Amino acid sequence: MQCPNCRHENPNDAQRCGSCGLVLKIADSPQPAKATTSKLAILSLVLGILSLPFFLLAGIPAIVVAIVSIIRIANSGGRLKGLPVALAGMIVSVVLTCTFFMLWRLDAPPIPNDYTIADFRSAPAEYAESFEILKSLIDEDNGLPGSPAMCLTEEDLKVIDKVSRIIEDGAVSQIAETVNQHAAEINQAWARAEKARDIIHRLNEFPQIADLTKVDAGLEFMRWWNLIKLVQLYCIYAHLQIEQGGIDAVTVDLIELDSVLRKVSVNARPFTGKAICLWCIEVDIATANAIVNDPQTSQESVEQLAKHFTPVTPEQLSLQNGILSEYFLLKHVVSSASDKIGRAKTPLLKSNSMLRLYRNFYEDWIDAADGRANGPKERFSVWPDIYPFAEPSLSFRDQKPLPLLYRCYNPLERLAGFSYPASLGKMPTTGIKDDLFQIVLNKRLGRQVSLKARAYSDEYVVDIENKKIFSPGPDGKPGTKDDIKLSINPEVPGWSTR
Repeated sequence: MQCPNCRHENPNDAQRCGSCGLVLKIADSPQPAKATTSKLAILSLVLGILSLPFFLLAGIPAIVVAIVSIIRIANSGGRLKGLPVALAGMIVSVVLTCTFFMLWRLDAPPIPNDYTIADFRSAPAEYAESFEILKSLIDEDNGLPGSPAMCLTEEDLKVIDKVSRIIEDGAVSQIAETVNQHAAEINQAWARAEKARDIIHRLNEFPQIADLTKVDAGLEFMRWWNLIKLVQLYCIYAHLQIEQGGIDAVTVDLIELDSVLRKVSVNARPFTGKAICLWCIEVDIATANAIVNDPQTSQESVEQLAKHFTPVTPEQLSLQNGILSEYFLLKHVVSSASDKIGRAKTPLLKSNSMLRLYRNFYEDWIDAADGRANGPKERFSVWPDIYPFAEPSLSFRDQKPLPLLYRCYNPLERLAGFSYPASLGKMPTTGIKDDLFQIVLNKRLGRQVSLKARAYSDEYVVDIENKKIFSPGPDGKPGTKDDIKLSINPEVPGWSTR
C-alpha cells in the first residue's frame, strides 16, 4: 500500500505509514450482535395465560419471571429484546390471577327451604311431660358409681355385664348354670331397680313419648346408655324366671318395657339415642324369643307376647331423626367455624357449599335407611351457579375421598370434623331380628309362616341341627360371624319340619 503523503510503499495490512507515520486506515469497528427475544419473557407470557386455570401455581411464577426478564433485557445493552412480551406476561398473570381469585372465592347459594325443627318426628306438645320423666330415668351424673338413676350399684352392673355376655354367646345349659349361680345377685339388682320399673310403668301410660333434645352443639346431654343396663337386667331376670318357673309375671314386665322403648324410638332425636333404642329392642326380642322357646311357658304368656310383639313399624326403625340431628349438629359446627375464622376475611371455607355437599349425603342416607335408595332424589349443586363442573360424590356407601377439584375449591371442607359413623351404610339388624322372631312366634302358635327375607338373602335359614334360625349378614354368606340369628328349641311344636 503506497502512502499518499510520502509515496512510501507499505504492506497492505499496515495501519500507519512506515516512513512518515500517516494513518493509512482506521480499524474496522466490530459489528453489534443481532438482538434475540428473551426466553424468560416468552415463559412469563405462557405462565400468565396458565394462571387462570392454575391460579397461584402459575400466576406468581409468571410475575417473578416477567420481572427477572425485564431486568435482564434492560441490562443487556440491546442484545435481548421482548420487553413488550414480558410486560404482557406480567399484566396477563395479574389480570387472570385476580379473575381466578374472584371466581374461586365465590360460595354456593344458601340451601332453599332447608330442614327445620318441624322436620323431626315428634310427639304432640301435650306429651312434653313424658320427656321429663324419661330424663329422670337416664339423666344422672356419670361420675357417680353404678347407675344412680336406676338405683343400681357397681356390683349390680358387674353381675349384669357378666351374665349378659353368657346369655349372648353361651349355650342353653351354660346360661341356665350362670343365672342360677348368680340368682341372689340378680334378685337383689331387680329389687333395687324398683324405682326404674315404676318410671317405666309411668312412661307406658303415655300414648306417645316425646324427645325434646336440642339439635345443636349445645344439645342437652342425656346418658342414653343407662337404658342398656336396664334392658340387660330385664333380660337376665327373665332367664332366671325361666329357670325358676316364674315367667308369666316377668312377661308382663318385659312387654311394658318394650312398649316404652318402641315409643321412645319413634321420636328419639340424637343418633346415639336412636341406635341405643334399636339395640334395646333387639335385646327385648331375644328375651321374648327365649320365653317363647321354653316349653314350660304357658299358652297365655305366648299369646300375650304375640299381641304385643307385632312387627316393628317403619317409624320405629327409621333413622330419620338421628340423621337430621347429625345434620343440624354439622350446621352448627360450620356456622361456628365461619364466625371464628371470619367469613369476610377468608375464602378458604365455603360454608354454603359444604352444607349442600353434606345435605346431599344425609338425604341419601335417610333414603337408604328407610328403603327408598332407588327413588328420585333432589340434588343440591355444591358449586356457584356460574360454575360448569359436575357434582362431586360423597357417598355413605363407598366412603371415597372427595375429588381433588372440590378439595382445591373448598380446602377447609374437613374443618367441620365430619367422620363416618361406624355403622354407616349397614342396614339396622333390628328389622331382621324382628322377622326371625315373628317366624318363631308364629311357629309356637301353630300359624303359617313365610321365610322370605328382607335383605342379604332370599330366605331366612332354619338350622334344626344347630338350633337356630338366621339370616346371612352384610357379607351375604351364611355361617360367618356377621350372621343375624335367634336360638330355637326343636321341642317347640313345628320345628321338626320346615
